[in-house]
Amino acid sequence: MKFAHKSYLKPLLHAAKYPTTTVSGVFLTDKATGNVVDAVPLFHFWNSLTPMLEVAMSQVDLHCQAHGLRIAGYYEANERVDEEALSPVGQKIASQILQVNPDTFAVVIKNESISTEDVAFLPYQFKDGQWRVSKGAFSEKGDAFTLEDTSSPALTVKAIRDGLCSKIADFDNHLENVREDWLNNKEVA
Repeated sequence: MKFAHKSYLKPLLHAAKYPTTTVSGVFLTDKATGNVVDAVPLFHFWNSLTPMLEVAMSQVDLHCQAHGLRIAGYYEANERVDEEALSPVGQKIASQILQVNPDTFAVVIKNESISTEDVAFLPYQFKDGQWRVSKGAFSEKGDAFTLEDTSSPALTVKAIRDGLCSKIADFDNHLENVREDWLNNKEVA
């Protein structure tokens, strides 16, 4: 699965904007190519299975239908810097996506790598009845998960240092101010 730059950038900006809380969102793929072309930040406050999740996912689904996209994965950055396990809530959300998309994956953002030029994504795939870390992802040996632009980590570090994370909006922000462009985030990508 190949990740476009903005599908790498947006989740990390989201995590950098809210470093002391768990953040979550979804990845979108192009129906024609299967490549991960975008990410939509969902929450920094409502990080549980709530009616807000249903509303947000419905809005993302409508957005996907209008643009030839599909929801393909889930991401989260935990509030603890050293936590790299997919949370039980994250597993449930990813499993719900898996019911409609057999290629579903989940990503835990490696908080310790956000400000480095290392890939900060730890992907999970559903195998043998559970969510497991995808070994060899984003490495020269692995081809299941790759970056379209190998300079994405360096470009993202620069964007974070330049303060671009202050411009990213998630669904929680949209609930506070309906003018927030949480589905597209055109100001950041």
